[in-house]
Amino acid sequence: MHILHVVIPALLLFSATFAMAADAVPLWHPHDLPFTTAAAPQEPFKAAFSADVTGPGGAKFSLPGFYDGDNTWKIRVSPTAEGEWTVVTHSSVSDLDRKRSTFTCSGKPLPGIHGPLKVDPQLPHQFVYEDGTRYFSSGYECDWLWALDVNDPELKTINPFLDKLVGFGFNSIILNTYAHDTSWKKGKTEAEDYGPPPIYPWEGSNEQPDFSRFNLAFWKHYDRVMDSMYRRGMWAHVFLRVYNKQVKWPANGSAEDEQYYRWMVARYAAYPNITWDVAKEAQYEKDLGYKVGRLEYFRKTDPYRRLLTVHDDRAMYDKGSYDGLADYRSDQQHKDFRNSVIAHRKQRAWPVINTEFGYEHGPKGPTDKTYNHVQSPEEVARRGWQVYMGGGFGAYYYTYTAWDVLRTQETPPGYAYFKNLRTFFEGTSYWRMEPVEGVASAGVCLAETGKEYIVFLDAAAPTKLTLPGVTKAIKGEWYNPFTGQRQDAGKVSDASEVTPPAEWGGGPVALHLVVGL
Repeated sequence: MHILHVVIPALLLFSATFAMAADAVPLWHPHDLPFTTAAAPQEPFKAAFSADVTGPGGAKFSLPGFYDGDNTWKIRVSPTAEGEWTVVTHSSVSDLDRKRSTFTCSGKPLPGIHGPLKVDPQLPHQFVYEDGTRYFSSGYECDWLWALDVNDPELKTINPFLDKLVGFGFNSIILNTYAHDTSWKKGKTEAEDYGPPPIYPWEGSNEQPDFSRFNLAFWKHYDRVMDSMYRRGMWAHVFLRVYNKQVKWPANGSAEDEQYYRWMVARYAAYPNITWDVAKEAQYEKDLGYKVGRLEYFRKTDPYRRLLTVHDDRAMYDKGSYDGLADYRSDQQHKDFRNSVIAHRKQRAWPVINTEFGYEHGPKGPTDKTYNHVQSPEEVARRGWQVYMGGGFGAYYYTYTAWDVLRTQETPPGYAYFKNLRTFFEGTSYWRMEPVEGVASAGVCLAETGKEYIVFLDAAAPTKLTLPGVTKAIKGEWYNPFTGQRQDAGKVSDASEVTPPAEWGGGPVALHLVVGL
């Protein structure tokens, strides 16, 4: 099944904070309900403010609200069903307490919006949208995306960049809420270096932040970035913390720490395209109780139950520390790509994403890089295929957009390679397929045994196939991962030898076999 992507023209993009007609809120659309006071208290960010939300079919939940400046507090809510919705506030500020507001959900989502992302209960290694649409995760790491266009409400850099990524099949952006700088490109090394960034999430500075007061300019900009991804149907994989990018965070368990996480739920839980990640490189946080506590906090506080994960905390994953709390496993593996995914899937029935398996170098070759480790576009793509052939999902890195150096105008070869990967897999029933052994004498296999097979060869070579239970010759097709070319492989039967097209050379090749065609 193919997922339809609709690119919305920039002129139609507007922030979720803009008011909408009360009778025109689309299904699953973040909608702001503002409440004002004659004067704000001295510490508005600490004022208790929340709401009880009721809707059609007995829907009922509570939401934290947030202060958004100008003596205005907001409840950001996302309707989950068509009909009338009611919001009743609770606050320590008398002007905000017991206020009532209503709106109507039209029942029709925006084009290309399929609702919240979930783990498929019938196929727990797979993702699926609320409306039943399949989700084939093709990730793109852009940690500093939010650092672009901070003084441009029209997002004249971000919007075309996201349009380009959507055009190449990427449907997930991995980004930080905030990151300060990298050790390998420290300071302002070029015009496109955004570490340190031009704006901070708290008042003060990164070195001396006032954790009691949020920098509203930062968060209103972050809203616009989130909205831009949402309207393009792009999943936002948000790192709530990052431990190796020189950020000074609130002390673990402090009142300011709790205020930060409550703020994130209040501002962003209404986005159906968000997933919460406790931290990038969470292994740097040695307090397991703190990390488990953050997962439990989101389970308790986020009424929409957006997906939860933890990045690259391999030892804790392997011990089962996140079982029953995280919805899927996400970590980085730089070797044994397929087998590591298979092992993680066997450990627990959940989706597995290798979010970091290679870094494509710049256009001048292996010496053209920001981070010290790079691979060729072809090697990064080969690794990606191995990840997906293990039944997992992956995320692409480009050295000039992954971290604080952001050259959004460049279009590296890997964009097309990963578009080819997604195009191929979405032409299969990948969600019903499992990694199997012994099918090909060379290469690896993903299959729904007896019905459909994918064979991937790192290097093209004659391959003998073993297809037990396949009694008749079946139709096969070759696929070139780099060019996207297809070629008929003819009829293939059990114990037959197949040879990739000679004119494609000796590079990687995939073979797709379908019984009954």
